Amino acid sequence: MKCKLVDVFAKEKLSGNGLTIFYDFDDISTEKMQLLTQEMRQFESIFVSKNSNEFSARIFTVEEELDFAGHPLIGLAAHLHEEYGQDESHTWQVKLNTKTVTLKTNKLDNYFEAAMEQGKPEFIKTLTSTESQVFLDAFIITRDQISCLPLEVISTGLSYLIIPIVSGIEQVKLNINNLESLLAKHKAKFAYILDVKTFEGRTWDNLGKVEDIATGSAAGPAGTYLCKYNIVNLGENFVIKQGHFLGRPSEIKVCVEGDKAAFSNVSVSGQVCKVADIYFT
Repeated sequence: MKCKLVDVFAKEKLSGNGLTIFYDFDDISTEKMQLLTQEMRQFESIFVSKNSNEFSARIFTVEEELDFAGHPLIGLAAHLHEEYGQDESHTWQVKLNTKTVTLKTNKLDNYFEAAMEQGKPEFIKTLTSTESQVFLDAFIITRDQISCLPLEVISTGLSYLIIPIVSGIEQVKLNINNLESLLAKHKAKFAYILDVKTFEGRTWDNLGKVEDIATGSAAGPAGTYLCKYNIVNLGENFVIKQGHFLGRPSEIKVCVEGDKAAFSNVSVSGQVCKVADIYFT
């Protein structure tokens, strides 16, 4: 079995968000995919298979399989270009468990640029002030830190509760152990802290033990949120920063298309550089 290590949302090695891409393997069980992901100890790993000219992929965290995630697909796009690309630019279709995503790549000197079309965003729920307070308490966010904008659940493949703040992102931390059940009440999978002034974000696993370096699946909802509340313009390219507090600063490029009546697509992109080729015995 072969796998490849890449760094996503960075153009230099040993920065950005690391990813393991497993490929060139025979039939492999879901259980073994989970175990291999745990062995690599990264936030997520992705397993890709090729049948004729079609690609399909499965994504795992150390705890579970996900139907969608951002940085694994951005990293996968670079892998596909390296293995199968013939030109400087390519478009790829990758089938996931519940949807097919479009990926685009460009090859530069020492890294790739990859973009993912996340499709039309889904606005799931805007929380009331009473519902919001539960999450502000959970992350120890004070009145001085919170934005006047509402907390909202948005999905572009994976549902996030966007928690908007205006200061103190370095102080935020999770202090409860039942976040997952609280989020589920509002049809959210994870929470994303977003500074709406600096465009910096943070997110953790739902136990608060592992902070993610750069979260492409959250960048889509976060970018949609910024457009909905007129902080950025539709069609404008902008950057969401993440990973600063882990010593691996990352930049996620976002563009939301459509009009105020109907957002039609969210594009998330970033740079990817290859770190290593690995062969599993």
